[in-house]
Amino acid sequence: MEAGDAPIGRLYLDRRKDEIWVVDIALLPEHRGRGIGDALMRQVIAEADEKALPVRIHVEHVNPAQRWYERLGFRRTGDTGVYYLMERSPDPS
Repeated sequence: MEAGDAPIGRLYLDRRKDEIWVVDIALLPEHRGRGIGDALMRQVIAEADEKALPVRIHVEHVNPAQRWYERLGFRRTGDTGVYYLMERSPDPS
């Protein structure tokens, strides 16, 4: 991701026929807390809802972003020992 010509972060998605995986999302520290990540994830969620697909992500147990994902509608659906699998089901409307 860039703002103008300056890099500000990254978003890697794996769009599959039956799901969308968020492989990685990260913003440089000086760009956090401005709603950029929220806007990006809401676009991913809107795409998934339009296609009636779940959105999935692995989140480390110690990652405080878990609360952010929960606010976006994600729930824990699995545990690999290091990562939680978090999933947001598509909105039926």
